[in-house]
Amino acid sequence: MPECPIQGNIQTSPCGRPFAIISRNGYNVGRSVKATTELQSIKEALKSSEIFQGLTDEEVDKLLPLCREQSYEAGAVMFCEGAQCNYVQTLKSGKVALETELTISRSAAERATIDVLSEGSSFCWSALMEPHILTSSGRCLEKTEIIALDGEKLKSLLDENPQMGYKVANNLVKVVASRLQHTKGTMERILSVIFHDLKAPLAAAESYNRLLLDGFVGELSEEQKNIVQRSSKRLSDLLNLISNMIDFSRVDFGEFRTEEVSLLKVIEDCTETMQPLAVEKGLQLDVALPRQLPIILGNAGRLKQVMTNLLSNAIKFTPSGAITVRAKDEKEHIRVDVIDTGVGIPTEDLPKVFDGFYKGLDMEKRGAGLGLSISKRIVEGHGGKIWATSPTPETGKGSKFTFVLPKSPKQTE
Repeated sequence: MPECPIQGNIQTSPCGRPFAIISRNGYNVGRSVKATTELQSIKEALKSSEIFQGLTDEEVDKLLPLCREQSYEAGAVMFCEGAQCNYVQTLKSGKVALETELTISRSAAERATIDVLSEGSSFCWSALMEPHILTSSGRCLEKTEIIALDGEKLKSLLDENPQMGYKVANNLVKVVASRLQHTKGTMERILSVIFHDLKAPLAAAESYNRLLLDGFVGELSEEQKNIVQRSSKRLSDLLNLISNMIDFSRVDFGEFRTEEVSLLKVIEDCTETMQPLAVEKGLQLDVALPRQLPIILGNAGRLKQVMTNLLSNAIKFTPSGAITVRAKDEKEHIRVDVIDTGVGIPTEDLPKVFDGFYKGLDMEKRGAGLGLSISKRIVEGHGGKIWATSPTPETGKGSKFTFVLPKSPKQTE
């Protein structure tokens, strides 16, 4: 946060926006700078704030020498994302929008409001911890008054008073957790709207391509068909990407509808669907399944998504050889393996393959890196586990992806 200018000055913030600070006042309990009633107003504001609530009058008195009161006009940008953070701030009155920058492309960026703070809210906690960088920008939605506390001096004060420091730290943990959850929900809603607005026109364009390829507007030459087919393939990839992004950003896999499901049928349906892709690439798809598998409690559609993701990856990253799918009843759970003879996964990358947006090698071929992350969330949403092994112990090459799912409670009685 920049140094506060004198009364009435118009300054430019680190993010290039003008802002105006109407007043700045420091408080020194050793001399009567403000009337007793005004000091009491500051004390009450601190005691009711998110991070200082619960402090005794004596503890709040220790904060007063660190405070300065600032007043901003509506529209003023108080602090900017990425700038140095020197003051912990409490909102005495008014409203402040917390904003973050969304990079739309290399040449375009937009700002999104992730939260709106009102009286009693605290922010700019980065002043208390390294590297003191602001993670969002603050813009006043109306005339706003804040109380700013010097971060370094506050940190020293809390270190000198452990009991006081514990109260503030405990409050801060709760506030950060709440703000993080709110920010996550806001970003999920933003992404959902963006993806919905992208998906509709792409789906329409893809349907027009299908009409062209099916000859509804006349015969196409081979060259024209080739161009339209490649265009249709790109559109289909984008639609699949958007669907994955929606899943990744919005769906809570712990809350999907469940019913009794035959995992055997799920695996058979998926291998049948993926068989032509394996044949087209010259790969052998071996399916080793028992005659029967216990019923599980789950969501068939989501489990098909897991199998499809694993089979698709196996086919994509196996230049030659075979892919094996097998399942086994193991006491309290069912185990499924998808094994390939492909390029494998470097040892150092194994812990990361289920991370969101992880791509590893061959980034251009791997897409957005969401399939395995989504699969992990689905499996864990079913109470199971999923992991990868490379090279495959049995063959010394390729990769093996394994997941286990608990049986239906009825099957274990």
